[in-house]
Amino acid sequence: MTVSETVLAQSPAVAAPTAVNTPWEDGQPLWVFGYGSIIYRVDFPIEDQVFGYIHSRKRAFLQKSHDHRGTPTRPGRVCTLIPHTEWNSMFPCDPADPDAVCWGMAYKVQSGMEQQVKQHLDFREKDGYTEDFVDVFVEQSKGPVVQKVLVYVGVSDNPSFAGPSTLDETARVIAGAEGPSGTNREYLFKLCDSLRLHHPRALDPYLAELETLVRMYVASDKHALQ
Repeated sequence: MTVSETVLAQSPAVAAPTAVNTPWEDGQPLWVFGYGSIIYRVDFPIEDQVFGYIHSRKRAFLQKSHDHRGTPTRPGRVCTLIPHTEWNSMFPCDPADPDAVCWGMAYKVQSGMEQQVKQHLDFREKDGYTEDFVDVFVEQSKGPVVQKVLVYVGVSDNPSFAGPSTLDETARVIAGAEGPSGTNREYLFKLCDSLRLHHPRALDPYLAELETLVRMYVASDKHALQ
């Protein structure tokens, strides 16, 4: 049994999150867009992948993690996607660049495994995430290369949404939080490294500044312990 098959076998069935857009239908090909840990930790079988971007969404560490990178009493922070219009309402002094895109990896789930993978992802993303569907583009493409790609997002009215935190507040949480899946800073650092590896412009200014702040706080904590 492969690692992916083992993980799938251990994932209990949970109710699918409510879809924001047109839901995926069983029996159809399933593509999944990863913009956080799924970029570097693919624990399900795939048969194709495309590194590309989506429009009009900003990746931000505004989703609390009680079950992976934090605990119920000390939640960490993980990624969600915020529509530009909503981001501008929350952060009027730091509006989103209307031309900015969010890079990530679109994975085509192995044929015949779609339902099992879907159940696995519903469980993996159960802490406040909702299904949505996006179109994925690549550079110099006149249109989307993959359409109706499943993506899990933490919308702003979900109970685990952190709200309009400052970058400094978010960095302090990430620097100190840890959960069953590991430290919160590992999540951020691996994400940034993966984005750099795939495309020279994939790491956006928000992530770059957040990474710098977290490394500063981690180094400061280590120095204080010496």
